[in-house]
Amino acid sequence: MLGVSKTSSLGPNQERWKRVRHVVLDMDGTIYLGGRLFAETLPFLATLEELGIGWDFLTNNNSKSRADYVESLVLMGIVVKAEQVVISTDASVATLRGDFPEVRKIFVLGTSGMKKDLEDAGFEVVAQDGCDAVVVGYDTSLNYHHLCQAAYWIGQGKPYLATHPDLVCPTEMETILPDCGAICTLLEAATGRKPDRVSGKPNPAILETILDRRGLDAGEVMMVGDRIYTDMRMAREAGVLGVLTLTGEATREEVIDPASTPDLIINDLGELEALLRSSRSTPL
Repeated sequence: MLGVSKTSSLGPNQERWKRVRHVVLDMDGTIYLGGRLFAETLPFLATLEELGIGWDFLTNNNSKSRADYVESLVLMGIVVKAEQVVISTDASVATLRGDFPEVRKIFVLGTSGMKKDLEDAGFEVVAQDGCDAVVVGYDTSLNYHHLCQAAYWIGQGKPYLATHPDLVCPTEMETILPDCGAICTLLEAATGRKPDRVSGKPNPAILETILDRRGLDAGEVMMVGDRIYTDMRMAREAGVLGVLTLTGEATREEVIDPASTPDLIINDLGELEALLRSSRSTPL
């Protein structure tokens, strides 16, 4: 693991850094926080384009639909194609199709944006009628009635999926935003059941779908994120370079689990930009 400053070299992994052809970026806490785009983000993306390095966004936060994310990113000055935005909802769709092919009707604890993405994928989102499975996401529209209904179907033994394990969502506001993992903890206390599947980060399958779609191997990819137990653990399990940025949730002192140790810790994307430029200017 390397800690860096703006004058640091890439150390003993220079050869691997030179192989990077694609960067996968978490969003909240990595390129922005709340509604504030970090000053380093646009220059970093411009440098990736200049160096011929591709990029995708990968987020567990499914309180917005893919279309919503594309719109909000464009408003921030980031021109992005829909295919470059991958959400934990996508991973749950893949899990449903692969592990529960009989599921058609789903009860969803999630926002209207999340429900739209699931409907666009071909599933019927039901309110109170019988369902084939329950899917729980980051539901910022959560109400007690829906929570009770989800608990009922989970208690009836229906297949139960969580889109991701995040306990809280990063924010600059003076509040705490309970995320999908916290909602699932409540449901476990009420029903005695944990989710049958957790599809988003740190499950490496969500990252492997990007590699397959882009025709990349793990040695050509870098994952950049602000969470140790999701972003960095996934990077480690998928065999890609893991870069932890300190602009979001994690602190340097929290890096203690060998299963989630990043290859690099940076203060912001500006440091990573300098290192990538350095990797391209140093001869093999």
